[in-house]
Amino acid sequence: MRYKLTLQYDGGRYHGWQKQPHERMTVQAAVEDAVSRVTGAPTVVTASGRTDEGVHALGQVAHFDSDKPLPTVRYVAAINHWLPCDIRVTACEVAPDSFDARKSAKRKTYAYRMYVGETENPLRRTRETFIGNADVKKMDEAARLFVGAHDFRAFMSSGSSAKTTVREIYAAGVTEENGSVVFRVTGNGFLYNTVRIMAGALIRIGRGGKSEIENALGSGDRRLVPDIAPPEGLYLESVEYPETV
Repeated sequence: MRYKLTLQYDGGRYHGWQKQPHERMTVQAAVEDAVSRVTGAPTVVTASGRTDEGVHALGQVAHFDSDKPLPTVRYVAAINHWLPCDIRVTACEVAPDSFDARKSAKRKTYAYRMYVGETENPLRRTRETFIGNADVKKMDEAARLFVGAHDFRAFMSSGSSAKTTVREIYAAGVTEENGSVVFRVTGNGFLYNTVRIMAGALIRIGRGGKSEIENALGSGDRRLVPDIAPPEGLYLESVEYPETV
């Protein structure tokens, strides 16, 4: 039987989601260890996508297969019992055998959280990025340039294995929320480091720099958008699937 998990985690002390041969401190390794203890057998847990080192999740989705007949609510409690306190399963559902957390995903929403001010707040440094006295309105106007289908090769770090660099962005904007500045973007997929490069370009604009977003999208020139915002401000907020799934 296939199960769908929704997870939250603080990525601050992990080397990203994906397991690595010589590194045990990954989110996937911790989740698979917990799930395997509950199922009683080695169990692979597949996520909707990788999150990088230091990146957080509010709505990561993953799946695993098990023949252990536990009610889903029991799976939630049992897996959380074995998880470290900075990772939590928030929901478990029975899914069709055809469901694949990665391949079935249709839309993802990321949020990049920042804050303005005269000085950096040390209590916020692992959750948000300090951007000084940035112009939030200019950042919001610039963020809307991402909406639509574009070639995002200028907004991609080297090392990507993507077959195509064209992605569609359904919504993008910058808002002020409870003392934070939040860049939120929804798309059908994202390339390696795309959201952090987007955020870096917006921070530069908010601080008075020239907007090169349109030129970068048109030319594919990575040099026009050289900044990569720090990982601690990035959150995977949600993953959406077809209603049939």
